[in-house]
Order: sequence, then C-alpha cells, then structure tokens
Amino acid sequence: MSAAMTVHTQKLLTPEEFASLIEIAVTSPDPHIPQAHMTKLVALGYVALTAKGPVVTGDGLVGITESE
Repeated sequence: MSAAMTVHTQKLLTPEEFASLIEIAVTSPDPHIPQAHMTKLVALGYVALTAKGPVVTGDGLVGITESE
C-alpha cells in the first residue's frame, strides 16, 4: 500500500509569498504584490491570471487552508 504525498504550501513559499497568496484571495482583482511573488505563485499553480485579474486556484485554496 502506498501513501499519497501531501504538498505543504508553506514549505514552498516564503512567509512573504504566502502573504501575497492570501492578499490575492482577499483583494482580487487588484492585489498589490511584488511581480516576483506573482510569477512564482502562477508557476506553482496557486494563482491563475484571468481577464478579471489574478485568482487563487483550487490548489492555492488548499494551501491556504492547510496552513491554518
């Protein structure tokens, strides 16, 4: 029997990047976060860039809830 691997967002993101993820979740469509954070969050699949602005994906929401 094999165990499923769980990805913990807080280990992949710095505290500042994690704060940016929270800000996107709360203040979309116009969050004020560093471009480097946005680039990393999109690359990890935690944020999607849409016509209405950045939105947190399902994976991003799971990461937020796992950290609580």
